[in-house]
Amino acid sequence: MKTKHLKLWSALLLVAGGLTTLACSDDEEQAPQRHLLTVNLTLPAEVGADDVEDLRVIVTDSRGTNDTVSVTGGQSVAVELLQGQYSLTASGKIKDENFSYVSGTGSVALYADATTTIALSKIIQSPLVFKAIYSTGGIAGYVVDQYYEIVNNSDEVQYLDGLIMSAPTGHQTQANAWQAAGITDLYESGQGVVVAFPGNGTDYPLQPGESVVVANDAVNHREMAPEGNNCPDLSGAQWEVYISNVNGEIDYPGADNLDIIFQNNAYMKAFGLGFFGRGYILARCPEGMTPAQFAADPANLQTTPGTTSSTQYLMIPSEYVLDAVDIREPESETYYPTFLAKDDANAIVGSEAWSGRCVRRKVSRIENGRAYYQDTNNSSNDFLNNQPLTPGQTPTQADL
Repeated sequence: MKTKHLKLWSALLLVAGGLTTLACSDDEEQAPQRHLLTVNLTLPAEVGADDVEDLRVIVTDSRGTNDTVSVTGGQSVAVELLQGQYSLTASGKIKDENFSYVSGTGSVALYADATTTIALSKIIQSPLVFKAIYSTGGIAGYVVDQYYEIVNNSDEVQYLDGLIMSAPTGHQTQANAWQAAGITDLYESGQGVVVAFPGNGTDYPLQPGESVVVANDAVNHREMAPEGNNCPDLSGAQWEVYISNVNGEIDYPGADNLDIIFQNNAYMKAFGLGFFGRGYILARCPEGMTPAQFAADPANLQTTPGTTSSTQYLMIPSEYVLDAVDIREPESETYYPTFLAKDDANAIVGSEAWSGRCVRRKVSRIENGRAYYQDTNNSSNDFLNNQPLTPGQTPTQADL
């Protein structure tokens, strides 16, 4: 693809407490040398220089210390740094396109003046994304301790009202029946339930950087599960998946209930069971359509192509998807994508089953104590596996 070369010449002022701390030395005569790094950015062919705003480059050294420079149009970045290893992340917002950005990464070993180029790609970044998914279970046979944490990754208030959660089968080793039949832009709901947040549009605001925990059962599973478990305490979860027709299901009073908008298997005890891997979706219907209306439309239901099965699945269009995460089985040597690349290009290897560990989205930066999370629409790049269960915990600099 031809790209437009965007040359950005401006000086990066290193702020006190940031990368300037690297310049300190007990012996000024022995201070490491400084070199000039020139960063050139290239845009995708369909994006012009005037289409991008809030362009910035984040420079991170080998110790994790980082600094950000805002870039003005029509210039390039010349950065004077101490010699060493650096990673670079560039990003910008595409004007007049909601949730559309350009993004790219690079690295450099700086031991003399150098020039590097970062190729930017156009990506869609959702304001609401999965921060963490725990589906591996804390003890074999105990299946209700999963949770899903959703974070507002934008700088504006977002509303949970009408947000859909669906769990396609995922972790594929070959094309599924719909893909084999040429249907690649619809995602089957898997067996069990599809859920949605209630509300009329503005009932459930989520502030920038804040997250909510959705539990299958909002209770302390350390006490409820058999002894020797690795289960979490979810008694503080704000939301719960209460499936009223499941035998023994309890509606715990501490959390609000999500709406069950679709169910195709009444024997599934919880939402999104995936001890060895599964796909997960956050989606939103077009304006004017409620999740209940969408799920009630027979045109949105399909049986499995090429089979005589009568089981129906609620099919989520790719264009409705805000965030998709594919978790593949750790032991599998082959993988076939569950989603289109624009929704999720590759799967993260799942955490070990029954380990009481989750997959957690990487923290890209922390500004004024608030974490921003990496979102490149590629789970293998955006998530870490075998992470401790810390629902609702605020990340620190150590999480970078």
